[in-house]
Amino acid sequence: MMIIGRKSTVQGRHTEFTGDGRFRFLCHSKLECFNRCCRDINIFLSPYDVLRMSKKLGLSTSVFLERYTTRLQARGTGFPVVLIKMRDDAGLACPFVTGQGCSIYEERPWSCRMAPVEIRGENRYGFAFDSDHCRGLLEEKEWTVEEWMKNQGNEGYAELESGFEEIPAGLKLTGLPSLDQHIMEMFFITCYDLDKFRRYVFDGSFIKIFDISSETVEKIKNDDLELLKFGFRWLASGFDLRKSITVRDEVFDN
Repeated sequence: MMIIGRKSTVQGRHTEFTGDGRFRFLCHSKLECFNRCCRDINIFLSPYDVLRMSKKLGLSTSVFLERYTTRLQARGTGFPVVLIKMRDDAGLACPFVTGQGCSIYEERPWSCRMAPVEIRGENRYGFAFDSDHCRGLLEEKEWTVEEWMKNQGNEGYAELESGFEEIPAGLKLTGLPSLDQHIMEMFFITCYDLDKFRRYVFDGSFIKIFDISSETVEKIKNDDLELLKFGFRWLASGFDLRKSITVRDEVFDN
């Protein structure tokens, strides 16, 4: 493992460190690579990212997803994952990057907040770039991972999305294409398209069919985060294929 606190050490993709190890990094507009990391790159969005970014832009989640993202299937689970759709030009730039930096900086995604640090395993971290691409790795400002996450506003993400990681273990595909398509679509709507999920919950018989308590209904009615966390729990332990199709047909086929 590299001892990266020494000034003589050149940092890059080869570098690894633990959570309490120290690394050097600082990004600022005077670097020749400023904004370079915002081009031709896969930026995956978490459900909380989509919620925050759509609100920042004053868009419904449905419009935000259609306008600014693309959807792929995750390896292993088969469930959808969401990425920012790069601009369709030679630079393949993020649609939110400007000459002055990120236009939605306060609500930028989790992965952008972590960059250039990447998670490589249990208490194992490294860098997503080499120093010839990211000149900020040549700066002398030192951090631990905890200090970096706190500085970037990443502290609350794990708690807010803890239920999201439990969904694949509880939501099983059937092996039948038409039914599995429905399951994957419900996963996408519930986790990412929160405005559409709100319609699903409140515009049909969902509350009655799934026997949702009045206390829960009151909690999720006007609170986006509570609705998102409720959706995670529902997919992981309360999902019923037949009932979910009934509600879908009521709400979206009319």
